[in-house]
Amino acid sequence: MRKGQNPAKLGTAGYRPRNLGVAILTHIPSQEGYFAESWQIFEYQLASLIAHTPEPFDLMVFDNGSCREVQEQLRILEGNGWIQWLLLSRANMGKTGALNAIVGAIPNEWICYADSDVLFRPGWLEASRAIALSFPGAGLVTAQPCFFDILRGEGKAHRALEGDAGFVFGEIGPVEEAAEEYSRGIGATAEESARYKSMRLRTVTRTDSGVRAVLGASHMQFLAQRDILRKVLPLPSARGLDPEEDRQMDLRIDRQGYLHLSTVDPLVFHMGNAIDKRLIEELARLSIPSGVAKADMPPREKGHLYRILSSLAKHPRLRWRLAWLYRTLYEVFSKS
Repeated sequence: MRKGQNPAKLGTAGYRPRNLGVAILTHIPSQEGYFAESWQIFEYQLASLIAHTPEPFDLMVFDNGSCREVQEQLRILEGNGWIQWLLLSRANMGKTGALNAIVGAIPNEWICYADSDVLFRPGWLEASRAIALSFPGAGLVTAQPCFFDILRGEGKAHRALEGDAGFVFGEIGPVEEAAEEYSRGIGATAEESARYKSMRLRTVTRTDSGVRAVLGASHMQFLAQRDILRKVLPLPSARGLDPEEDRQMDLRIDRQGYLHLSTVDPLVFHMGNAIDKRLIEELARLSIPSGVAKADMPPREKGHLYRILSSLAKHPRLRWRLAWLYRTLYEVFSKS
């Protein structure tokens, strides 16, 4: 049976998603061994995201089968207002399985996806969005120069710009810092690191604005429009982390005619799973706090009356009166 009327029918406004939604995928099945420092690294990520994102955003965290302790910590962050949407999975659905859920659920027009070990630097959003808006058919934009071609030379979408006088193709040597960070993030050998430093990265520049991008993007982190990502769903998801399944999103985006692009400068930093001297130095340089508890809360778009009531609710003598008023009004309206 139903008793009374649901107060939500009385004209309560629904949540209006912000233009930008950030989705982070976590998977910390234990807090030992390989994953011993993963939670602290995630906290660094969240603090850097809050500090260096110049506009309000919604945060979605999809937890892909982490241990109970980690999921409890995520619930605390959600309860304290840091996370708008928290999706908890008991089992590991795999990366593509998680992406199916994330992209299908997140309502924001622009989506930034990141693995849970990505540090955000100042300018990451501005540079990514400038590229996304400057190049027709931009699909994925990563805020770090791309060193690995996941399309393996099969990419065709960029050919649409080759005969256009408004765009010029070229090559550059990577910023040494970017090559070193990329090598550290993937655990490259000395020989592999030397190869990345000597690579020539193919670029495309828009002549009227001078905006330049590196061809290629990464699944570690990217910015994309929601409607473009939804065109390639559902992705195959039979395995936990399979390179071929992971590659399907890139192939489908390219076949739809959308570009894979990245920034020339390293505006995100792949931290990996271990806190080392280089990371500590970077955190100090960027003044990143040790956890979100010490970071500034993201701005909330609330009205003047809301702020007044929120302030009153913190007063010990008024809090119980306001709670009584809330319960009484709920009962009155539910019986109307």
